Amino acid sequence: MKKLTLIILFNFGLLTFLGAQEWKTYPYHPEGSVIYFPADEGHHPEEPSEWWYTVAHVTGETTGTEYAFMMTFFAYPYGAFDGFRIFNLSNEDEGIFYAETLPVFYSVLAQDSLNIVAQPTLGPQEILVNKTNPIDGSILPFQYILKAEQQNGAIDVVLDAFKPPLIIGDSGLLNQGIENYTYYYSQTGLNVTGEITFDTITESVTGLAWLDRQYGSFNPSTDEKYEWFSIQLTNGMDFNIYNIFTNDNRIPDTSTYKICAIYFDENNDTTVSSYSLERLAYAFTPDKVQCYSQKWRFQWNNIDLTITAVNSENEVTLPFRFYEGSTTITVTIDGAEVSGLGFAELLHSYKIPVLLFENPDTAAIWDKTGNTVRWQVLNPDDGNPLYYDLAYSTDGGNSFTGIATDITETSFLWDYSNIPDSTYCYFRLMGYSIDKTLADTIFSDSVFIDINTGIGEHSGLPAVTVYPNPSSGMVNIVAEAISLVEVSNLSGQLVYSKTFDFSQAAANRVTVQLTNQPKGIYIVRTVSGGKSVYSKLVLSHL
Repeated sequence: MKKLTLIILFNFGLLTFLGAQEWKTYPYHPEGSVIYFPADEGHHPEEPSEWWYTVAHVTGETTGTEYAFMMTFFAYPYGAFDGFRIFNLSNEDEGIFYAETLPVFYSVLAQDSLNIVAQPTLGPQEILVNKTNPIDGSILPFQYILKAEQQNGAIDVVLDAFKPPLIIGDSGLLNQGIENYTYYYSQTGLNVTGEITFDTITESVTGLAWLDRQYGSFNPSTDEKYEWFSIQLTNGMDFNIYNIFTNDNRIPDTSTYKICAIYFDENNDTTVSSYSLERLAYAFTPDKVQCYSQKWRFQWNNIDLTITAVNSENEVTLPFRFYEGSTTITVTIDGAEVSGLGFAELLHSYKIPVLLFENPDTAAIWDKTGNTVRWQVLNPDDGNPLYYDLAYSTDGGNSFTGIATDITETSFLWDYSNIPDSTYCYFRLMGYSIDKTLADTIFSDSVFIDINTGIGEHSGLPAVTVYPNPSSGMVNIVAEAISLVEVSNLSGQLVYSKTFDFSQAAANRVTVQLTNQPKGIYIVRTVSGGKSVYSKLVLSHL
């Protein structure tokens, strides 16, 4: 990752020198937007929720270690406090991740500029402020100082923008989720210089940061869950991707649930919703309670992105459980390979699928050469389209033969003309995610196959009469030379069996008592003259 970070910094630094940066002045108002700088870098007390979110990839100048951090200040009441902050710090080379959430009081929360002075519980003062000119105290446009400390490390860095803000939704005001609005912009290109402490090591660092600003009614702790991605490519393009889930795990194909803002260059950006985002891998947390997606494929127009999480165990547990970690990016644009870095914030957790057979839903008799096996998913999830393997058994479930694999629909028409008549079949269905991390297996009730003649129409076989039918439980069977009578339920379970000496006259008429069996459909096998005849019997207990 170190080499990739250096490439990104070189390319972005080159763009900085080549660009005129006419935007890098205060006041600044992006045309067509509702965002004003520096005022909208400050606090908006009239809004229900607000946060300042910073993520960065940096490299230690002494050790060469790759670090990443996320520092977010939240401004809305949190118990008796003014809000809280989350500070995550990771050693990317060794896969070490530290997360810390603390409630805070804000001694300063300016409304006309970025001036946050926070006092966490059990910690020193922390700041995120506009950098100022040391001579006259004037604000230096789009330059910031960020200082924070947690139990396993600290950051003291300067963030210097070399790209104009990316205005999300073109105007900076958009609907998000079912009934929420948000003001939103991103600082997608920030050079980082300063110092980091990780465990016992303190060293100078340089790198690349991203700062997100949201304020409005959307609240990540109480509203619909989402998956969010920041992407910074070596060719200078940036992506801000939001995929929001409804409470029943759907991702509606609308601009309020699918948001992607793309920065092309200083003069060109857009926000679209007509993209696709496919999940390619998932991972459970060590306690097996949460499961987050870990690899994605993003497609829009000629852009084909693969996003991969660096460390699957980067989970924050307070004030709620979510994943937060860095990603690597590989991209194909017009056939050319590009790379990049990013972050993923994942609030949506996936569940093991819960499957249920619809056909057969109870034991059944199939008397044709084909039938449609159907099933449903009781907890469907648009982020986890399932695949299915279907198999059957004719030996009571001891072994199974495959019918089809990687089925994408929830039904399959099965041609069972090769199955011997009078056979009990059971189905096994496996439903699984694309990488089989999320999987479940269910088994059906039995199906009695009766294709060629149909029960009760045994041409060429001995005549067998079963009466009364339906019956309350006392059943008479009449045939010549009966040697065996068996009665099974439609699960294939034998509920009655008796052999007879067919030389006796009494063996031409047999009475079977089934009053202790539950009502339902049963299969009667009568061996007459050495040949088996199957009959359907209905117990009604009327």
